[in-house]
Amino acid sequence: MTRRYFTFLLLTLAAVAPQPAQAQQDTCLHRTLPLSFDVPAGFASTQLPLTDFQATLKSQPVKILNIAPDERPHRIVILLDASGSMTGIFLRALTLASVFVRDAGPNAQVALLFFGANIKETIGFTQGQSAVSERLRQLREDKPAAAKLVHGKTAIYDALLAGLDLFKEPTSADSLYLISDGGETSSKAQVSDVLQRMTASGIRLFAAILPIEVRRGAATIIEPEEAPGIAEVAKKTGGEVVHAAEPLDPGHVREMALLLPILSRFHYNMLHTYRLEVELPERLNKPHAWELEIAGENRKRWKDVRLRYPTELAACGP
Repeated sequence: MTRRYFTFLLLTLAAVAPQPAQAQQDTCLHRTLPLSFDVPAGFASTQLPLTDFQATLKSQPVKILNIAPDERPHRIVILLDASGSMTGIFLRALTLASVFVRDAGPNAQVALLFFGANIKETIGFTQGQSAVSERLRQLREDKPAAAKLVHGKTAIYDALLAGLDLFKEPTSADSLYLISDGGETSSKAQVSDVLQRMTASGIRLFAAILPIEVRRGAATIIEPEEAPGIAEVAKKTGGEVVHAAEPLDPGHVREMALLLPILSRFHYNMLHTYRLEVELPERLNKPHAWELEIAGENRKRWKDVRLRYPTELAACGP
């Protein structure tokens, strides 16, 4: 359903979307943002005119200039947590990354960064997707080598900034994909530093948080941890956080049946987006929230469809 439906929507929006005004040159007022859709299973496709989208900033209307399929290559940096807290779940993290690379498709470019307290290993975009896939395979099959890599404290915010540096010329088609247990113990950077850089560049944050074992008395409880601010950064940049609680093991049939559809949609939103072009009513002296929604005749029909877009707009440059 999902891919077939999105194909229909992609063609529909391409057909009805007007071209943006060529005279608009102010890059502060004229923003290009990523947009994706969360669609419930069984949702019936329908034509959605561009006029059915409505946006506001500071209670003022935002002019929607264009919504069109984003056919640019989608570049993704996978940030794979290899700190000591990942002992016991690191192979699951490798499998999760491998599933994404396997399904990324020809329009994706993937880089890989292993981190703990510092950056341990990097495979850049120029080395190619096959190099990323091969390194993940090596570590999945060589358990002693994987175990040797996993040690030390966790610096998630520092790693996110290092991942941003791999994009020489960032665009709204780019994303960071964090795979971690979510624990943060040693970053020099603050979450505000990450958010500022990401909103200014247009890059989205996606995060898969793996559960950890927590001892409570005589019981061992499996629960996810999450560094403060990760969900906030994901939402404000137009990304998403998922908690991959079920094991990525083909032998666990029931758990796989639950997890794979979630991962499929999660990965799809990373790799398939629209370019949303808007004209703001005023220049922004500081970052500010705004709202995009579906209005008009199709509002009731689309009430269960969630729009994913950067909910915070960066301030204008000096």
